[in-house]
Amino acid sequence: MSQPITTSVTMDAESFQKFRSFDLFHHQKRWQRPLLFAAILLGSSGICLSQVGVREGASLLAVVLAMVALGLPAVYFYTFFRDLRTTIQKLGLPRPFYRLRLDDAGLSVWMAGEQDKPQPSHQYPWQDLHVAYRTPDAVYLYVQQAQAYLVNGEERDAVWDCLKTHLPASRLRDLR
Repeated sequence: MSQPITTSVTMDAESFQKFRSFDLFHHQKRWQRPLLFAAILLGSSGICLSQVGVREGASLLAVVLAMVALGLPAVYFYTFFRDLRTTIQKLGLPRPFYRLRLDDAGLSVWMAGEQDKPQPSHQYPWQDLHVAYRTPDAVYLYVQQAQAYLVNGEERDAVWDCLKTHLPASRLRDLR
């Protein structure tokens, strides 16, 4: 039986921004669709450029396709970061988010405002944890594909060591 690890997580603006960016771009790989969209339209624009002088309006169509290919992904990323700033302001960061306890049974979570209760808000046995990532600044514990908990304090090394003893290597991603 290992020693339980308990940590209270206070979320600040920088940690929240890093986590949301990590989640969107690394975990969910949402950068791939805008890149694929741009590549397809830029390829189409290149085809149109090869028809300049052969087909009427080919140069205009090539310019329009290139502008859309670069413009829509730019709007996508701009909107993400603008919405992220708005969310950070609405959340009033920094503030306490939750308390986590890792023990032999799994992960227990007490949400903010419920941290004094004896029973956790959520419990996840080890076999139910989806994946865990280790970055230089934090440990991200994904209990589902789209739900994660962040450990950004000094306990992250102890948390990672605990995860290594309870999770198979296939569900651990050390990105440091």
